[in-house]
Amino acid sequence: MSATSSSAPLERGKACIRCRRRKMRCDGAHPACDQCARADRGADCEYSDGQGPTTSQLLEQQVTQLEGRIAELESAQAPLVLHDPYEAYHRSQGTQRQNRMLHTLMTTFFQHSFQVGFFLHVPRFLQKISAPTPSGIPTHFNLLLNAIYLLGAQFSSDAQLQAQQSTFLSRALAQVTSAMSHTNSSAILYVLQAEILLANYFFDNNRSLEGTYHSTAAASIALACKLHQIRSSRGQTVSSNAQYRLDPPLDSIEEGERVNAFWTTYILDKCWSTALGSSSAFVEDESKGTIIDTPWPLNQAAYQNVSITQGLRTSHTVQTFLQGAAVDAPDTSLLSLQAKAATLFAYAGQLASRWDQNNASYQARFTHLTNRIERFRQSLPSIRHIDPARTDIMRSLLVVHTVNQCAMITLHKPLEQRTVAINGISWTAASTAAGLLQGLGMGSISYVNPVMGNLFTKVAEVLILGINTARSQNAVNSSNRAMLLAPLTQILSAMGTWSIRSPLATTGGHTAERHWALMTEQAQHFETVIYALYRISSKRFLFIYEYLQTLFSHYLLTCIHIPSPVLG
Repeated sequence: MSATSSSAPLERGKACIRCRRRKMRCDGAHPACDQCARADRGADCEYSDGQGPTTSQLLEQQVTQLEGRIAELESAQAPLVLHDPYEAYHRSQGTQRQNRMLHTLMTTFFQHSFQVGFFLHVPRFLQKISAPTPSGIPTHFNLLLNAIYLLGAQFSSDAQLQAQQSTFLSRALAQVTSAMSHTNSSAILYVLQAEILLANYFFDNNRSLEGTYHSTAAASIALACKLHQIRSSRGQTVSSNAQYRLDPPLDSIEEGERVNAFWTTYILDKCWSTALGSSSAFVEDESKGTIIDTPWPLNQAAYQNVSITQGLRTSHTVQTFLQGAAVDAPDTSLLSLQAKAATLFAYAGQLASRWDQNNASYQARFTHLTNRIERFRQSLPSIRHIDPARTDIMRSLLVVHTVNQCAMITLHKPLEQRTVAINGISWTAASTAAGLLQGLGMGSISYVNPVMGNLFTKVAEVLILGINTARSQNAVNSSNRAMLLAPLTQILSAMGTWSIRSPLATTGGHTAERHWALMTEQAQHFETVIYALYRISSKRFLFIYEYLQTLFSHYLLTCIHIPSPVLG
């Protein structure tokens, strides 16, 4: 027995590790206790000081690791995994970089979110996505976030962030179908919101077929959820599909989200279906229950500060507006102004497509809509009176005014198929639309609603046709040449500014050169302006280039020699 042995009982935790494991009485003797010495296991007698693992414990850990490593090496399918002592650090740094990137993309997105139809209440949305959920992030959250990151990457001036678009697009498209499996009200609105963002993305990238697909999907969801019957005086019908039955709104903010969701979808559908000459998804029909009764939208802040009157009931919202029964009151909601302008634009397109100059009833409707468009224009707030620092309001009003002027142009197009009289209704509307750009400080308006490219195509068509008409009548001279060229110059200058963030468009594998230097106020010859028009191209406004290229071949090549553009 060791000289340091003692018959006194040991304090708890003072026994050697071997005795503790075997639950034997230990005398605590050093260097080996009596039990270990008698078993000839003195070398295994170790005491733990509580400061860390003993030598035996460390060796056992290493043996366990080695046994696992041997098993990996013996497996033919096992990958070779090397130990990285800085793995946790690297993982942490990667996560931080990823979070910074996503934060940047979301911040960039919300600088332009209204232009691409974001209707959700922003503070509440941000609160929801930041709140942890026990089951992880739902699919509809991921879908909407990927759509937001996609557009944030497109809006970004950082090439590395722009390069992430394909990643976010593929994720969003893969999640659309599965996200609709959720039947709660929040999930449905999030899917609707994502469809609107995807539609705008495709339209903005000159992928009209895909844009129309997602726009139609958004309209289908809105109609299935009966968003067109909110506050209907005739009562809201219950959806036959349980998947689209929305619970009653929790408060005025949630009800406001639904109202704005409907009108945002409506605007997207009406503007693009009219601009592209396709069918609208919103066709009002009493027998099909598609009459729009939802009240005109308010700004988000209005729903937060002022509850919608409990007893408010509305019906035939669009039809009442078109009839013009009441004088237009000043409207503080930009979304409402856009919805009304889109309504006039769409119905102008419908009426123009049924042109019949010998039908008295048609002529009466034609005259009424002409007056309705003009009266709405007179009720609009002037862009000139807006604080230049409020670029968000300025560009939204720019869209409203431009859509309204294009409604007039569209309505009168059958009257001016081949000639446009200078100072006529169409010319006045086109030059007024172009004049909206003057003094806007285009450098601070880096992005506008994607439909603007298509609208200004219509404006440019009228201006070019008017110039061509004046030339054929020998009505162009040194005194009016600058005046006739000015609207085109303003449009091209704006196109150049809005396309700065986009890569050059490719047509048939070729990239058209951009020569904005040609477009100056000193342009003295029509050939200079027409040649520049012929050559412009950008991803965002590619349709300008393509449409005008066709236009030139019809109206201009016979009287102006245009050299072929150099394509690289």
